Amino acid sequence: MFGGDYYSDSFWLLLLCTAALVGRQYFSQKSQGAEHRTPEFEAFQKNYLLVYLLAFFADWLQGPYVYALYASYGFDAEAIAILFIMGFMASLIFGTFIGGVSDKYGRKLMCIAFAVFYFISGVTKVFNNFWILLIGRFLGGVSTSLLFSVFEAWMVSEHNSRGFHPSLLSDTFGKATLGNGIVAVLAGTVAQKAADQYGFVAPFMVCLVPLAMVFGIVTFTWKENYGDSKIDVIGSFRNGWNVIRQDFGIAALGAAQSAFEGAMYTFVFMWTPAIATEETKDTLPYGTIFAAFMVCCMFGSAIFTQLLSMGWNVESIPVVVHALGIGSMLAVSLFTENKNLVYLAFLVFEIGCGIYFPTYGTLRSKYIPEESRAMVMSLYRIPLNAFVVVVLIKVKYMAAYIVFSICTAAQIVSLVSYYAFVNRKVVGAPIS
Repeated sequence: MFGGDYYSDSFWLLLLCTAALVGRQYFSQKSQGAEHRTPEFEAFQKNYLLVYLLAFFADWLQGPYVYALYASYGFDAEAIAILFIMGFMASLIFGTFIGGVSDKYGRKLMCIAFAVFYFISGVTKVFNNFWILLIGRFLGGVSTSLLFSVFEAWMVSEHNSRGFHPSLLSDTFGKATLGNGIVAVLAGTVAQKAADQYGFVAPFMVCLVPLAMVFGIVTFTWKENYGDSKIDVIGSFRNGWNVIRQDFGIAALGAAQSAFEGAMYTFVFMWTPAIATEETKDTLPYGTIFAAFMVCCMFGSAIFTQLLSMGWNVESIPVVVHALGIGSMLAVSLFTENKNLVYLAFLVFEIGCGIYFPTYGTLRSKYIPEESRAMVMSLYRIPLNAFVVVVLIKVKYMAAYIVFSICTAAQIVSLVSYYAFVNRKVVGAPIS
């Protein structure tokens, strides 16, 4: 197990630590909200988690090799940046209205659309043609907007409409993030083996299988639910915007989310060149490194569960998230040439991400109004996509330490925004 390369050893060590923490929680503590669990809820949660994890398994399969595939096709850094920018621009422009479309025409329908669009996007990776790949990135950007909004919106709405206890939402978010880490580790391993045997395009072909499964399960087992289906898409956009404009607390929560995720998506683009050198860029085990990142995400999810069991309320946890984000991005910006330290800082950042996802998912379910949920969540993604697009457009002119200094600043903005949210929405309000 140990005694291999640095990245492999770190992966196994992190996996053992995570397994120990998760095992301790499983054997020594009752599940949060266990007194409210029913067979109906158990069936609902398992069905949702199956679909959610299959969708993210497909997404994670592509993660380690997007940059590497484009580079293997002979595209330079500028062309690769344009391809990435297309994905974020698609998410920025069309993601603006996806929430309104799903609120009006149905979240289930949009989950099916995700599977179809992402399937086509995966197929385009076979072609060494810039314009076909650009179309694939466009469809991938639209799919990403759907993945990070409509699945959660469907689950929260269905959870509430079936009368399940509100405390169980944190349980579902925690398990989703933990499970997401597990499938991401599996995806990294599968992607590595597929790429080693069949080339960098192979992981994108493998991802078509879970996407087809998502399509089938959602089509035949999910019920449709809506936001405010009586208004048109423009009206839904207006309602979502009014919620943000009229409620400073919700606006501040969105700013905190956008700043954190803006830095996170910049990291998604930058981690490969930040770790690699001219000597190692063709030999680094990208799948293993990616798997180590995802184990850290699992570890963060377990920390989230541990903090809740220790009596923390969910509104207090983001302080930990943003401290890890600021510290890790600052370390990378200061020590860019020390690749081992950069790798360790990235691991710390991923632990923060693992705490972030269930924490902010719970906060959104608690504070965003149901009738505009998907639209508000889509609007939250506009500034983060704009941030990433601007960074990627300028990335060829900036040294790595400058890019990660910008990410550090974004993490500071996220922390300040969250404190503004707490002061407006939480202070003096009952915490449940």
